[in-house]
Amino acid sequence: MTVTGSGSTTPIRPELDARGAPETAQVAALLRLGIRDLGDGKADTAIAALRRAHAVAPTSAAVNAHLGLALQAAGQSREAATMLATALALNPGIVEARYALGTAHLALGDPGTAIACFEAILVTDPAHAEARYGIGTAFQAMGDYQAAMAHYRQALAIDRDFAEASCACGTLHLRLQQASEARACFLQALDVDPDYTEAKLGLAAGLLQMHRYQAAAAEFRRVLRDDPEHAAANCGLAGVLRRKHRDAEAIPLYERVLASDPEHDEALVGLAHALRGVAQGESAVAIYRRILARRPDDPEAIVGLSEALTEQGQFDAARVLLRQAVRQQPERIVFQHRLVNLGKVQPADPIIARLEAMLPRAALLPPDEQVRLRFGLAKAYDDTNRHAKGFHHLLEGNALARQRIPYDERAALEHLARMPAIFTPELMAAWRGRGDPSDRPIFILGMPRSGSTLVEQMLAGHQRIFAGGERHELPEAVENVLFAKYGAPRLSEAIWTLAAPELRQLGSDYDAALRRLAPAAARVTDKLPGNFPLAGLIHLALPNSRIIHVVRDPVDTCLSCFAQLFAENDVPCSYDLAELGRYYRAYRTLMDYWRSVLPAGVMLDVHYEALVDDFPGEARRIVTHCGLDWDDACLETQSFRRVVRTASVVQVRQPIYRSSVGRWRPDSELLQPLLTALGDVA
Repeated sequence: MTVTGSGSTTPIRPELDARGAPETAQVAALLRLGIRDLGDGKADTAIAALRRAHAVAPTSAAVNAHLGLALQAAGQSREAATMLATALALNPGIVEARYALGTAHLALGDPGTAIACFEAILVTDPAHAEARYGIGTAFQAMGDYQAAMAHYRQALAIDRDFAEASCACGTLHLRLQQASEARACFLQALDVDPDYTEAKLGLAAGLLQMHRYQAAAAEFRRVLRDDPEHAAANCGLAGVLRRKHRDAEAIPLYERVLASDPEHDEALVGLAHALRGVAQGESAVAIYRRILARRPDDPEAIVGLSEALTEQGQFDAARVLLRQAVRQQPERIVFQHRLVNLGKVQPADPIIARLEAMLPRAALLPPDEQVRLRFGLAKAYDDTNRHAKGFHHLLEGNALARQRIPYDERAALEHLARMPAIFTPELMAAWRGRGDPSDRPIFILGMPRSGSTLVEQMLAGHQRIFAGGERHELPEAVENVLFAKYGAPRLSEAIWTLAAPELRQLGSDYDAALRRLAPAAARVTDKLPGNFPLAGLIHLALPNSRIIHVVRDPVDTCLSCFAQLFAENDVPCSYDLAELGRYYRAYRTLMDYWRSVLPAGVMLDVHYEALVDDFPGEARRIVTHCGLDWDDACLETQSFRRVVRTASVVQVRQPIYRSSVGRWRPDSELLQPLLTALGDVA
């Protein structure tokens, strides 16, 4: 038989029964047939042959043992355990049967009995690597990850080529969000067995935790080359595409999984997430509800449904859902964090006490849960005018988040500083007018948390404007055209290879994407703040497009970013006050440059403070800049019922307010890293 673990093969001797007497020829033949079929992966036919042998020789240790193995291979663990226990009662020396009995008890959810089986093996064979591995698996099932890791490492000390043990260590490191350690373990497993699918998937998961999305996608594709229908690989690759905002490409991958398994949980949740990304929110809500009808405690479906309802403006329904989830699963901080961010927390809200009760064991939580706990408390305290206490938790939460964010500050600042050297005044003048002539796009850009959502919400009221939200087609087009087509690692190197047709094609492809999004709209907004480094390229590729630069007080902007737990790695500079200040300063320097080289009328500066002080006047100025006649509906911002997907989703449906102007600031000592970094921009 083959022992699960290192892959060693030690057959139970079929010619011996409990008394050591020879079997009949019939039993021996049936045993050989069963062993052969079991080795070929034909568990059902093996069971049939071994049952016939068992009917003739019910007291044969070998027959009972192999029938137990076959039943276990077929997923019939309870009967398998009975047969294996019988075999050991007849012949306690069958080590392989004792190991298999341990794995059967693991499958039955009885890790304590499994450990006893494995430990019995170690009494006579301390170097039995598979038994160490089995004990590690049992401790992992009980949630004792430290003990599990210790036993996996002991198994590897016995057999360094034990690929399953390396993979198990990697899985534990992933669970503990120790991505680098996990990656090393999976690579060790693949060094032993390059075709080990679980190790490939684990490696991809580790790369995802490290935010190395392209490398993770490559690992998922390696699996799919050998098995195009592999559910985990399809879901994994779809998840990477979603992170890159390529939801339309992710949907067919989820659908491929669901075609063979209509109730596949990960594929259903992923499909719902992706449908929201392509503006099919109602379909997404239906899928979330379908999942919750079957699995009411599913955390991803609960969070997904709450987000979908919030995006549609159904805040009360989202709150009811999350409050129920908090009552039923009080240990899940993700629900409490989502609830805190659904509006202003009141002093008597029990959510504050719930969050505070988790602080004593905060260090035992996974890193992402620790971050959510700190950000949740910071928001709750800030809402209830305990600002200093809230800022303390913001500092803690951001410091924890920064440890997990792969932000290369030098590269980020160099990228912004390089733009004026690329888009020189001479190049801007020489290439003017070469792009696509469409006037459809309206770009709303600047730093996050500066008011871009409010500007877009105002424009959404205009009958000739479609609010496109945060579009990612432009960065994708730049990557595809400049990087993939020309193979240049940097924009500065790729830009000089462009000819007029390529520049026009870049603009045309982007405009076509907006046209597909809203065929009847005269104008479509793109409010991705991070487009600001591309303002020069935007004008060259789409010279008739309009740019709205929303700018807000530097300290208010930075503190608002610092208080926001952004999705994934969207704003990596925001988790350290000094890094945030230096990035803001570089952003303002670049925007000053764009203002100097862009023709008059292309870019309009909109100051957030002026917007909330004189909303009607500023709104008219913005609409005029977009080349459209005034529409009174633009002033009805809080009544619009469009889907909004942004960190400002709650605020944008409220009346215009001034509470974010001159927001509370910590004392100068705590704020000093930011003020020093901002310098004379502050």
